[in-house]
Amino acid sequence: MSKTVPSTNDPKQSRGLLFGLLGISFIILILGGLLTSLGIGPWYQELRFPPFQPPAWVFTPAWVLILTLLAMGTWKLILQGPEQSMALTGIALILYGCQIVLNAGWSLLFFSVARPDFALGTIIVLDIVLAAMVVTYFRVSRFAGICLIPYLAWLLFATAINYWIVFNNPSFG
Repeated sequence: MSKTVPSTNDPKQSRGLLFGLLGISFIILILGGLLTSLGIGPWYQELRFPPFQPPAWVFTPAWVLILTLLAMGTWKLILQGPEQSMALTGIALILYGCQIVLNAGWSLLFFSVARPDFALGTIIVLDIVLAAMVVTYFRVSRFAGICLIPYLAWLLFATAINYWIVFNNPSFG
């Protein structure tokens, strides 16, 4: 009988799962970077930015850390989930998929479509999904939940930046 969920007793399978999740995270990072770089043009250069926005070089290392922690948390969730609650694990993985789609959607709307106002609606939904993810991950594994806290903090900060841009640039507010 084959297992569909990796066992914590099988280090090879467990490592493969972790590397797969890291791969997904870095594909997300590359696609997000591509959408961002393709969308930054004259419209973006003309925006007013909040005084609390960090310099551009901060974003890549922040996302590398966040997506690495997301992969590690999801890995732990999958490994411990069946022992805790298969239903909660399933919900958490659905939320994981939703946050991937919403994150890509935000990048697309903000940078490629040049609509920070539409992106603001998307990031607010993403905030809610990620908050639900944190709670669900915590219920399965404390470690998994802790791994998501930097992501939630960064996302709420990004939401504040997005909000400021929308309401301080006449073409969007």
